Amino acid sequence: MTMRPRRSLAVLFLLSLAAAVVLGGFVLLRGSPAGSDPAGVAEGSTLVFAEFGAAADLIYTAPAADPARRTLVATVEHAEGWGINPAPAMVRNLVAYTVLPAGSPGRRDAPAELWLLDVGTRDRTRLARDADLLVAPIFDRDGDYVVYRSTDALGEQQLVRVDLDTRARRVQHSYTGPFGVFPVGFTNDGALLFARLWTGGTDVYLVRDGGEPELRFHASDEIARDWRLSPDGRSLSYVAPQRLAERVVHRLHIVDLDDGSARSVAIGSATGEQFAPVWTPAGDAVTVGQEAYPGASAAALTLSLADGDTRPLAAPERRFDVPLGWSANGRYLAARSFDGVSSFEPGRESVVVISVEGVRRLVGVETELIFLGWLVSGASG
Repeated sequence: MTMRPRRSLAVLFLLSLAAAVVLGGFVLLRGSPAGSDPAGVAEGSTLVFAEFGAAADLIYTAPAADPARRTLVATVEHAEGWGINPAPAMVRNLVAYTVLPAGSPGRRDAPAELWLLDVGTRDRTRLARDADLLVAPIFDRDGDYVVYRSTDALGEQQLVRVDLDTRARRVQHSYTGPFGVFPVGFTNDGALLFARLWTGGTDVYLVRDGGEPELRFHASDEIARDWRLSPDGRSLSYVAPQRLAERVVHRLHIVDLDDGSARSVAIGSATGEQFAPVWTPAGDAVTVGQEAYPGASAAALTLSLADGDTRPLAAPERRFDVPLGWSANGRYLAARSFDGVSSFEPGRESVVVISVEGVRRLVGVETELIFLGWLVSGASG
C-alpha cells in the first residue's frame, strides 16, 4: 500500500485527529439530492481542485452544478507519495502551493518549492525553493503578495513575503524556539497576522512592513486552528478547545481585529465539536461544521453576524460536513463530508458541493481530492 502523507496533512489540519488515523484507501459516498438548483452553471461558481496521485497531482476546474464535467488545467509532479499543500483560498484566479519536487527526499522536513498557478492562463511560476511543506502559504487580500514559512538548518523559522510582480523577497518575521509561527492572513490595512504557539497556548500577532511584531490578542490557552479572515480583513474566525460536558471540544470564536476583542460564539449544539469556520463572500456570516449526535447527521450552519440567526445547509446522508470555502457568488459551499461519529472517528471521507437551494453533489475522484478554491468568474480557462 502506498502511504499518502497529503491525506494525513488534510485530516490533521481540518480535524486535529488522533495519531491513529489510518492512511489507507477510502470510499466516496454519494449525497442525496434535495430541492432544486435552477441556476445551473452560474457566474462565479467554477470549482478548482486537485486529484492526488502517487507521483503527480492533477489540477481541474469544474462547474459547481456539474462537478463531473471537469477540465484538466495542470499536472504537478512531486516526490513519491507527497501531494501539494495549497493556500486555504485563491485570490482572483491564482493558486499558491508548496510541493516536494519529484526526486527529492520524501520527508516532511525536506525543503519544498513554492509555486504560483494562474488557473485562467495556466501559467506556473516557481517563487521559492526553501518553503516548509506542511505550512500552507497565504495571499494578501489583493493578490499582490504570497507569504510562506521557511526553516533553516539551525531551526530559525522565517515568514517570507514574495512580491508577485517583482519576485522580491522580504522576511516579515523570524522566530527561533521549540514551537512555531504560522501565517494567518492580512488585515484591512495590510499588516500580516500570524499565530505563535508556546507553552501558554496560542497568541496572534501582527507585523507591519519594517516594524516589530505586536501582540494582538491571546487566542487560547491551548492550540487554536482553522484561521480564516473576513473578506474585509477586520474580523478573524477560528476554533479553539473548550472543556464542555466533561469533554474537550473545539468551538467557534470570532475576533474583532479593530479592538482585539474575542468571543466564543453560541451556535448549534451547546457541547458538540465544531469544524473549520469559513466566511461568506459578503463577510456578513460565518459557516461552521458541527458534530453529529449519535445515530444522526449534522448540517453545517451559517451564522448571520447582523442578527445572530442561523441557517442550516442541506444535511449529509451520514454524520457531518467540514466546510472548505464558499463560491464567489455565495451560492455553493465546498465541504468535506465524513460518515464517522466524531473528529476522532471520522470514518470515510468524500468531497461535496452544497447549493443554497439544498442540492448536494459529489465531486468524484479515485483517490483524494485537494480543494484549491473557486474561480472569480464562470470561465474555466
